[in-house]
Amino acid sequence: MRNIRIISLVCFTAFLSACQIIMPAKETRPTSARLQGQLSFTNQQWQLQPCSSQQQYRVNPSTELEQELKALLSETNEGVFADLSGYFDATQTVFTPTQRYRLQSQGHNCDDPDFARLILRASGNEPFWSILQTPRGLILNQPGEPAVALPYIEEQLPNGRFNISSQANNQHLQLWITPQQCIDSMSGAVYHLSAQLQWNQHNWNGCATFGALRD
Repeated sequence: MRNIRIISLVCFTAFLSACQIIMPAKETRPTSARLQGQLSFTNQQWQLQPCSSQQQYRVNPSTELEQELKALLSETNEGVFADLSGYFDATQTVFTPTQRYRLQSQGHNCDDPDFARLILRASGNEPFWSILQTPRGLILNQPGEPAVALPYIEEQLPNGRFNISSQANNQHLQLWITPQQCIDSMSGAVYHLSAQLQWNQHNWNGCATFGALRD
């Protein structure tokens, strides 16, 4: 009987060892992050210096993103402001973007005072208009006009689209947001969202991007 128990114990131990060999090791998930900063092309490499940091990271852009960056860099020698999300490699030195929120050579950058409180910013030209979406409401800005603050309702639509609407204070506002590349007609800035604004009797087009409170 004792021999049988010993054999059984040996077999059970071997079984556990086999299980440990067969079971795959847990994969380490890449560290995801959203980075904003100055992006430049130096020594045949893309380098990103995040806002409020002296650290620099090598960026591994997709072919499409690289084409957008080169188009903007052709107009400036000071680099491009980039708002990107993606992941770091195991060494925490190489950043691979998976989403391009915004690329621009002029306009709002690291000094943007509104970014931290925004869900979304949309704007357009001819005439200029901008909408700031915050948790407390919408703010519509137009040159020569006082800012208009409105409550709103947001409705999710198929294919990542959504609608923001308000009919308060005898005003009628509809903002339609679509996830697609959008290039500002005046600055050449590249955004990840297009916007269509219906404001009372007016219809205007523009671009949009998520603020710090949405990704």
